[in-house]
Amino acid sequence: MNKLVLSTVITPEVQGDEQFFARKARAKDFDGLMDPIIGFDHFELKKDIFGPHPHAGMSAISYVFENSAPYHSIDSRGNNIVITPGSLLWTYAGKGVVHSEFPVPDGATVEGLQLFVNIPAHKKQEDPKSVFIDKAKIPEIKEEGVRVRVVCGETGNVTNKVETPDELTLLHIFIEAGKEFSHQLPAQWSGTVFAIEGYFDFITSQTTTEIEEGMVMAMAESNFDEPLKFIGITNCQLLLISGKPLHEQLFSKGAMVMDSEEALANADENYKKGKMGFIEIEGKTRKVIKPV
Repeated sequence: MNKLVLSTVITPEVQGDEQFFARKARAKDFDGLMDPIIGFDHFELKKDIFGPHPHAGMSAISYVFENSAPYHSIDSRGNNIVITPGSLLWTYAGKGVVHSEFPVPDGATVEGLQLFVNIPAHKKQEDPKSVFIDKAKIPEIKEEGVRVRVVCGETGNVTNKVETPDELTLLHIFIEAGKEFSHQLPAQWSGTVFAIEGYFDFITSQTTTEIEEGMVMAMAESNFDEPLKFIGITNCQLLLISGKPLHEQLFSKGAMVMDSEEALANADENYKKGKMGFIEIEGKTRKVIKPV
């Protein structure tokens, strides 16, 4: 009978400059306890820093915070979506897609979470697809001193009804000092807690941990449903991300993540040959080149 295993608490460094900076957490630093999460960036940006770039074998999820400027996403499959504040775009890359994301207007500050999630090996060659979850489709729990946005997945008896490519729960939790919120982590699921601001006590069946702004903690491996409790020490804001681990080996190059060296080399070759398509930028114009 496996009990819940907790990672050490890590505070990833903030990297970047005034045009783009991010706190980057990566699964390799958490002893596999984030799986299926590959990693995430809590970011702010004002420019199209990255330009068009490929993704394959994973999902890139852009969740834009409510106080953010809009974030425009264009990909080589012809999806053209403005991610409005408080909304989410799930780009399921499958066998490969090229995308470009940029603030609206240029120079405005976008703040949000870029989340990278592994895709099961047997699904890595599926066609790409995109799922947009508009702010209006995100249910909220509102209690005295507590607000929880069920961005995807479920908590308690509240479920986000938008179907996503893979099962994942993402909760954006706001708690005032002295108030609390509880969530049940399903048996054999992983959970990752990230403190956006403030201080709170994070209580599990194993221990109580004080977590503050910028800290990340992961957990997994329990054979039981695990009660998780968050109690605000100050007014605080945090994210809880949870999913079912895949326990698969990863081979990566940039944002292409495959299950073998051969599959990774094939994905890279497909990108170079235009099989994922491309996006050409001329001035302020972005032209979609469809996959060959």
